[in-house]
Amino acid sequence: MRPQGTKKIGTERLLLRPFDPADAESCIRNWAADPAVYRHVSQKPQTLEQVRDWLSTAGEAYGNSETWYWAIVEKASGEVIGEIFVDDFSSRNGWCELDWKIGSSFWQKGYATEAAAAVARHLLDEVGFHRIQAKCCVENPSSERVMQKIGMVKEGVLRGYFYTKDGRWCDVVLYALLSSDITIENP
Repeated sequence: MRPQGTKKIGTERLLLRPFDPADAESCIRNWAADPAVYRHVSQKPQTLEQVRDWLSTAGEAYGNSETWYWAIVEKASGEVIGEIFVDDFSSRNGWCELDWKIGSSFWQKGYATEAAAAVARHLLDEVGFHRIQAKCCVENPSSERVMQKIGMVKEGVLRGYFYTKDGRWCDVVLYALLSSDITIENP
C-alpha cells in the first residue's frame, strides 16, 4: 500500500477534498444536522458547536497519511453536501471499509454514487488497497444501490449486526469490490 492521506479528487459535479474549519455552517445547512441522514446510522444529527469542535481537530487528523476523509462539495454551489471516508482498514490485509453520508435534499441525484466511485478508484489505484467493502442496514436500499452501481458484489447479510438509536437490532448487507474485479463502474 501507498498511504498518502486525503488528496483532492475531482469529478464532473463534485470536488472531494479535506474538510476545513470554515465548512461548519455549510455542513450544518446541508447534511450534518439533517435527521434523515442519520436514520440508518448510530450517530445523531449534529449541532453547529459539535461540528465546529470536530472540524477544529481535522488538521491534526489530516497529518496522518492513513486518514482518508473527504468533504463532498457540489461544484456548482460550492456547498459541502456530505462526507465520504474510510471507516476501518487493515494495511496488513489490504482492505478498507468505505462509508458516506449525503444531505437528504441531495438524494436521488447520483452524488453518492459519483463520490463513491471516485474514492474507490483512488483507494484501489493510488493507495493500493486490494479490497474495499461497504455495508448498510437492509432498511437502507438507497445505499445498497450505490454499492451495486459502482460494481460492488453482495457478499451476504450480517444478522443482528447493528443496534439502532431506537433500540432495535438491524440486519446489515455487506458488499465488496476487489482490485481484481474488472472495473469500477462510472455512475
